[in-house]
Amino acid sequence: MRETYIKNMEFLISELHKEWNKSKGDSNQIKVSLNKAHKLRSKISEHIVKQQKTINEDTNIDFEESMKMSKENFVMLRLIKKINRNMKKGEKEFSVNLDTEEYNVYLKLLESKEGA
Repeated sequence: MRETYIKNMEFLISELHKEWNKSKGDSNQIKVSLNKAHKLRSKISEHIVKQQKTINEDTNIDFEESMKMSKENFVMLRLIKKINRNMKKGEKEFSVNLDTEEYNVYLKLLESKEGA
């Protein structure tokens, strides 16, 4: 019974990860300079590593909070992918189309460190 429960939970989390990996349609647009893009990518990477470490090591974190943090990490990864895609074009400044979740994460990152 316990093994079935664990397998079902693993399946559920796997399905959530697939869903979180998908952009939900673009509704916002940001302008990003190449320099700002490099800083933003670095900030996002640091944030993901920090959150993942908390998820993996903090025994006091509850399941609900760990799921919220995991989802946010997936949204941040989508944001990095969009930034990388635009950076490859070689322009000094570019626009990035974001869905609502990505845009909210972007705003949260700006609040945590002005000028990111």
